Amino acid sequence: METRGRGPGGTATRWLAAVLARPEARGLAEDSPPAVAVHVRILRTSPFLRRLYLAHYRRFAREFRGAPPGPVLELGSGAGFLREVMPDVVTTDVVAAPGVARVMAAERLEVADGSLAGILMLNVFHHLPDPAAFLREADRALMPGGRLVMIEPAHTPLGFVLYRAFSPEPYDPRADWGFPAGGRLTSANVPQAWIVFVRDRDRFEREFPGWRVRSLRRHTAFLFVLAGGFRYCGVAPGWSFGLFAGLEWLLAPAMPLLAGQMTVTLEKAL
Repeated sequence: METRGRGPGGTATRWLAAVLARPEARGLAEDSPPAVAVHVRILRTSPFLRRLYLAHYRRFAREFRGAPPGPVLELGSGAGFLREVMPDVVTTDVVAAPGVARVMAAERLEVADGSLAGILMLNVFHHLPDPAAFLREADRALMPGGRLVMIEPAHTPLGFVLYRAFSPEPYDPRADWGFPAGGRLTSANVPQAWIVFVRDRDRFEREFPGWRVRSLRRHTAFLFVLAGGFRYCGVAPGWSFGLFAGLEWLLAPAMPLLAGQMTVTLEKAL
């Protein structure tokens, strides 16, 4: 089942990927600093994708209700606009970019021990080459009752097929935690959050007894596909987002089979 980032496979899939590829993303080196500016433009000019990001950001806000007061970091902010929904969040990334308040790495958070009320991450955890090192660092930085909320790819039957077909990122659900360090975006293992928090849940709880999994929710099937992301053009107009979101709400019981993403909320013990 291991797949190592060979990109879209099969004649029909390759043809569809070529047709849907965003012109501004063709030939773009995703790890390069100019890529962030391109992603910003895509997000600003793609109504359906922007509404998907807004839905994710509102999910962050819901998951953070009841957390202790204090500073909140977003890691891997990149082209995003979380501050439009959560204005007090401190945005960070490993590269400088418009809208990024501080440059820092997830494994070396430049904050005092126990000083953060929360850490938020959108599609970042599966790019971390040493997830255990990050979890130890997050444990150090968060205050008791603080929360770590991440939205990540979901390992489901449909999710596997779609990621395998259209994403060049490595996808290996049998891998151990982590992978060799490389580029900011191209170094990855897509199902890493599923590996750590679902497949290896017992190991996670043994190695990190100070954390508890507050919730794990699978979601975003058709919305994820229709939005297109930063590589492909979306195939649905922005006004239709609410219709498809309603359909996904009706299909919630089937998300263990259909979901393309999941939200994991961890809470540090009091």
